Amino acid sequence: MSFDLSSKNAVIGRTEEDILKYGEKGTAFLGKVVMSSGEHPVLGTKILMDVARPHLILVVGKRGSGKSYSMGIIIEEFAKQPIEIRNRLSVIVIDTVGIFWTMKIANTKEEPELAEWNLASEKIDVRVMVPQGQFDFYKKNNLPVDSGFTIKVSDLQALEWMALFELTWKDSEGILITRVVEKAQEVFGTYYGIDELIQLTEKDVDADALTKSALKNRLNLAKSFGLFEKEGTRIKDIAAPGKITIIDVSSYRQAIGMQGTRDIIVALLGKKLFEERMLQRKVEEIKSISGQKSESDMPIVWMLIDEAHMFMPKDYDSLALKVLLEWVRVGRQPGLSLLLATQRPGKLHDDVISQTDLFISNRLTAQEDIEAVSRLKPSYLHQDLDKYYGEMPRGKGYAIILDDNSERLWLMKMRPRLSWDGGKTAKVFPD
Repeated sequence: MSFDLSSKNAVIGRTEEDILKYGEKGTAFLGKVVMSSGEHPVLGTKILMDVARPHLILVVGKRGSGKSYSMGIIIEEFAKQPIEIRNRLSVIVIDTVGIFWTMKIANTKEEPELAEWNLASEKIDVRVMVPQGQFDFYKKNNLPVDSGFTIKVSDLQALEWMALFELTWKDSEGILITRVVEKAQEVFGTYYGIDELIQLTEKDVDADALTKSALKNRLNLAKSFGLFEKEGTRIKDIAAPGKITIIDVSSYRQAIGMQGTRDIIVALLGKKLFEERMLQRKVEEIKSISGQKSESDMPIVWMLIDEAHMFMPKDYDSLALKVLLEWVRVGRQPGLSLLLATQRPGKLHDDVISQTDLFISNRLTAQEDIEAVSRLKPSYLHQDLDKYYGEMPRGKGYAIILDDNSERLWLMKMRPRLSWDGGKTAKVFPD
């Protein structure tokens, strides 16, 4: 093998200058270097990942290879940071499958393996938020959720409404919702709800009765989601300092009429976070210039997105794609980090592949996906990535780590989870 097998702990995602200055402070313990070949290899030194500076991290792996498990380990490591670091970070997880709420429960099932790593099971302090309209259902069924969230209706422009309803500028309903939203902004400013939009739809003098009726039906359907309100949850309440917030959007996976809702949530959340961090970064710079601590009211933000190919697709446009590409291209300066996880890297937008500075890959077997990540290959690799996949042990939890900062590649075994893994495959046999 030609993996890096250096004897000291490997700090990835950090320059040599920062390693000398900060050491291992502000890093996440991911696992250990694989030192030998075979299905039961010898493990060596620790792999530590920088979480103190902005990064674009891509986590890939075929279904069942441990991709979501790896994502959970990184979330746990945010919770284990010292208080002075944790309070300068806000972690937001877009949970498309509904599996990360289990982090509230300790991983008692894997305690023997944890002991081999000198670790112990523990529950993680995460805050689970679900759409307000579904909060009572979650509580009634004893699912551990903390609060509901809503989107402010006036934050949706005509383009967002059309995307939600799968309309275009050519559709009569698309033309009408554009006119209605413009009128609402003129009459109500930034404080109106869906009821006001319905009233303005009824009063519109240019649309025919059929178009009005169709749009009112769509707006009433959106109202039934329990997601859109006049007030809306404040962005500072979601991106709170020191908090790990799980945004559970799993209920919108297959619901008829709701397919575009997740895209709207991620797009608006991403846009608001970007705008706020751009403003706060200016405050931090002014303080730094005047010799003060470069702090502001809003912390550095990490957004972790599972099934990222749904929000940043390669072959079609989406609202979330436009917003997240801004994070990819200029997010470092205002302090915005993205971790994107997917089992289909071949379906992911090319800019994600090209701009990634930390690449974590569990096993891949589909040729399309291997070819997609092979575009990452920098000059310092000694062979193609598919050759490294061939050398990877077939057991669960092994991964390739490619760090563009140090220009090195490691084969590693991910450490066991401290909290309960909600992403396990269902089976007929009881545990």
